[in-house]
Amino acid sequence: MDKLSKKEAIQIALITLSVCIVTVGIMFLLTAMEAVIVFKGFSEIPNVIAKYAVVIIVMATGIMTFSNVSFLIENDKLRNAMVMGVTIFSTVLTLPLVYVFIAIFPAQSGLVGSVGEIMMLGKIVADFNLLIPSVGGLYVIYVLLFFMSIIFISFPLLTGVLALKGKAIKIGKMENGKFGVCLAVLPVIAKKAQLKESECDIKIADEEATIEKDKDNITE
Repeated sequence: MDKLSKKEAIQIALITLSVCIVTVGIMFLLTAMEAVIVFKGFSEIPNVIAKYAVVIIVMATGIMTFSNVSFLIENDKLRNAMVMGVTIFSTVLTLPLVYVFIAIFPAQSGLVGSVGEIMMLGKIVADFNLLIPSVGGLYVIYVLLFFMSIIFISFPLLTGVLALKGKAIKIGKMENGKFGVCLAVLPVIAKKAQLKESECDIKIADEEATIEKDKDNITE
């Protein structure tokens, strides 16, 4: 078995860390939903919005760490498998969030439904009403949260699909010196292409040197 390089060891450590973070996030989620009380102290937080904020932060940290490390894996098959896995996982996990911020509009009028009860939608609305007494202000927050949930589900899905095609969204300074956003080749693929090109250049140079040497020998 080949010895792991420092880079591979760091990647494995980060992947392991991200899996641990996601696992803790799932435990927080189960506790927040009161399905299984894993963290008693966390379950005693009276505000359900605060509980779900913790869940979102923890889960997002774990998923983003896993996703970013996956994009750096040099083996194409392993990278694509990891990217596909984390993209499906994050999409499935974010669907309930999108549902909550769509269903929260009728829930504000008392229409919660059986699925909404499972998602503790009634308690979420009640806590929002305590935090924001103004109805107009509430709906502004609901609209913002809805768009936030759309971003949460669409951006990881978009980056995952692009990564499977060997592309990435580049945000920053462009070749013309201006700041912007564009599609670029996934850095790990671009690096492999550069190395391959360098190896080809070296091979060509060696072949040319050999030909020149043979010519000199013939001349002599």
